[in-house]
Amino acid sequence: MEALIFIGIVAAIAIWSGISSLIGKIQDGKKAHDDLRKSRSEVYNLKNDCDSIKEEHKQELHKLRRKIELQGNTIHDIKQDSKEKQEQYGATVKQKDQLFEQIKKNNHESLEYISSLIADHLTLQYEMSAEYLETKKHPAYQEAQRIRELKGETKEIIQKNKMLQYKYEFLFQLFPDLELYIDDVEFLSELSNLNNLEEIEDATDRTRHYLSREEYENLSENERNQQALDRYVKRQKSKWQIGRDYELFVGYEYAKSGWDVEYFGIEKQLEDMGRDLIARKGDEIHIIQCKYWAQHKLIHEKHIAQLYGTTVQFILSLCSVKKVVPVFATNISLSNTAKSFAEYLDVKLIKNKHMTDFPRIKCNINRDEWGTETKIYHLPMDQQYDKTKIRDKGEFFAFTVQEAVDAGFRRAWRWYGNG
Repeated sequence: MEALIFIGIVAAIAIWSGISSLIGKIQDGKKAHDDLRKSRSEVYNLKNDCDSIKEEHKQELHKLRRKIELQGNTIHDIKQDSKEKQEQYGATVKQKDQLFEQIKKNNHESLEYISSLIADHLTLQYEMSAEYLETKKHPAYQEAQRIRELKGETKEIIQKNKMLQYKYEFLFQLFPDLELYIDDVEFLSELSNLNNLEEIEDATDRTRHYLSREEYENLSENERNQQALDRYVKRQKSKWQIGRDYELFVGYEYAKSGWDVEYFGIEKQLEDMGRDLIARKGDEIHIIQCKYWAQHKLIHEKHIAQLYGTTVQFILSLCSVKKVVPVFATNISLSNTAKSFAEYLDVKLIKNKHMTDFPRIKCNINRDEWGTETKIYHLPMDQQYDKTKIRDKGEFFAFTVQEAVDAGFRRAWRWYGNG
């Protein structure tokens, strides 16, 4: 009995141990199942997150592709626009070249072409108005047609006007002085008596170059002559004009001291042989060379040598024995060698002689074809100015027009031949 009880107890223990073990395994299995479910849930959530991220990336990728597509379209449009602009530029350049070629021809065809272009431009508003009338909500075709007819008439008038304008301007380019007296009816009637441009220039009052048309027409003769002289004095001059003024100035300084002055350089110009002035007083003659140059320049020995040589030539041409002195007048300095030359050759130097105010109006006494004495004054811009000599009794240089007029002199500006 005890044995059975013991066996029963052992069996019960064994069974309980098995049951306990089974319960433990069941609990472990349940925990593992819970963990698996949890893992599955996490995996599911992760999958959802991945799907969400994937969708976001997909949307971003779509946006990026759209952006690239738009940029591609923009680039295409830019290229297309650039191509069109290049074509327009090419057409413009071609049109410019055609216009330039037409202008170069400088003939009737070119003037007509340019006039037509300008007329088209000036009547563009007519065409725009006509197109508007034809395309508006309630078109007005008859009015549009009337405006186009008006455009045609206006264009023709503008084109003819431009043609005349260009022809006159071209004529004035060839003969600038025509513009000075084109409104002088009296002189226009005399043009048939003139043979060439030189005669036309000789017949022109050159004070017009220094006066406006209004001044020339409204000022009195004396006022406009004085105004022209004042502007000539102040205006920037050519090297030749400056040189001539300096010779007149030095000659005036000599004349004030009682010398009889011959303006040899002004009269002979390129054939003056280096003698600008020949001044005489008693038995003494001065052969004077004048140089009025920029301050940065320097007189060299060759100029002194030239003056000495021409003085010797002058002495050899004299039939009588006189004292002849070479004189070099200048506003600038001489090189040391030039000074040595001058000292050795007995050349008198007038150094640093700057121009001051001096009289420029030549008052000349002559006789006309009937033997009547004529007293004429000449301004520096007059055509006979350089040829006119002031050396006889009663002749002089005047500072102002009024001074010349008060002395009984008048100005004659129309010359035919030598007058």
